[in-house]
Amino acid sequence: MAAQPIVILPCGGWQGIPVYQRSWLEGLVQKRKLFAAADDAPSPVEPLPFDQLGSVEWNSAAAIVMHPAWVHIIVPFKPRCLIVMLHESEQEEEELWRQCRSWLSASATLVVASSEAQYLEQSFRRSGVFLMDGLDETSDLFAKQAIEWHIDGFESDTLIRLQQRHRANWRDGLLQKQEHTTDAEAQGYADGLFFHSIYRYLTGEADRSRELLLASFERMLLEGREQTLSNVYRFLSAIELEKGRIQDAVRTYGYTAQNEVEWRYFDQMTEWLASRKCDLAKALLYRLNDDYRKAAALLEPLTEDSDARKLLIETYMLMGELRRACALIRLEHQQADLDRKQWLHLQGMALLLEGKRHEAIHCFLQAGENRQEDLNGIIELAVMDGVAREMTLGNKEAN
Repeated sequence: MAAQPIVILPCGGWQGIPVYQRSWLEGLVQKRKLFAAADDAPSPVEPLPFDQLGSVEWNSAAAIVMHPAWVHIIVPFKPRCLIVMLHESEQEEEELWRQCRSWLSASATLVVASSEAQYLEQSFRRSGVFLMDGLDETSDLFAKQAIEWHIDGFESDTLIRLQQRHRANWRDGLLQKQEHTTDAEAQGYADGLFFHSIYRYLTGEADRSRELLLASFERMLLEGREQTLSNVYRFLSAIELEKGRIQDAVRTYGYTAQNEVEWRYFDQMTEWLASRKCDLAKALLYRLNDDYRKAAALLEPLTEDSDARKLLIETYMLMGELRRACALIRLEHQQADLDRKQWLHLQGMALLLEGKRHEAIHCFLQAGENRQEDLNGIIELAVMDGVAREMTLGNKEAN
C-alpha cells in the first residue's frame, strides 16, 4: 500500500455517504490514495474487503469512520488519524448505537459533526471538533481544511477558533434578519438566540452569551414553551461559572431544580461550597450543564479525593471515555456502586475496544453465567459485527 493512505469505513456502501461529503472525498484521490470498505467504491477509490482491514499499516494510515458499528473494529487498530464523521443520530436511536457513537467519538483524533446539535454536543465533550453539514460553504471549508491538515500532521486549533467565530457571526446575521420579520416567519428565533448564546460561550464571550441566553429565555416564555427553566435558564449557571461567580451559579441552578434528584444536587453543591470544596461544586455544575470537558479538567487533578473520583467516573461515562472510567473503577475496588454483572459488562466492552476480543467475550459470559438473559454483551457484539459488515454493502440503508 502507498504511504499514509486514507481508509473510508462507510455507512452503507459508497453511495450511502451523503453527496456533499462523497464529492469532496472523491476529489481527494487526485493527491491521496483512498481505500474504502465498500463493494461499490468508484474508481480510482480502491475497494478494501472487510476481511482485509487487518492488512492495513494503520500506524501510517488515516481512517474516516461513518457509522458507530465500526467502533470495536477500528479503535483497536489504533490508526495514526481516527476521524469520525457520523450522521445525525435518530431521535429514537437504540441504546447500543448511542453508546457506540459515544465511545467512537471519544476515541477519535478528530470529530466532524454533520449537524449543529451534534457539533455543539461534541464541543462540550472534547477538543478537535468541526461542523460539516453541507449548508454553509465557508463553514464546511474550515472542516475540510482541518481534516487535510490533521492527516498531514498539523494542528487545527486555529481553524477550530475560526469556525466557532464564523458560526457565531453567522448566527448573529441570521438573527438580525429574523428580528425584522413577522412572528410566523421568525419561527425558531428563540432557538436561534439560544444556539447563538452557546457559540458565544464557546468563544469565551460570557457577557454576550448571558445577554443572548436571557433574550432566548424571555422569548420562549412569551411563546409558552415548557421546561424553559431547566432547558434554557439553567445554562445561565454555566455562564456565571465562566465569570467566576460560583455562589450565584449554584443559586441559579437551585432556581431551576424541579425534582428530588435535582434538589439533592443543589444541596450537595451547597455543602461542598461550605466545606471549601469549590472545584467539586464547579465540576458538578459544569456536568449538569453538559459541559463534561470542563468538569473532567477540574476533577482529573483531584482523584485522591473519593468524591472527586466518583464524580469523574460518572463524567467519563457520559463523555464516552469508557476505558478511563474502568481504570478508575478498578482503583475504587468497590467498583463505584456497580453490581458485578454491570461491572463485567463494562469491563468487557473496554477490553473489546482494546482489541482483546477473547477476554471481552469471557467477561460477557461471566456476566451471564447465572441467567442466560444476561448475556447482553455477547448479543451486542454479534449485532455490531453484523452491522459493520452490512455497512460495506452498496445500495443498503444504514441501520
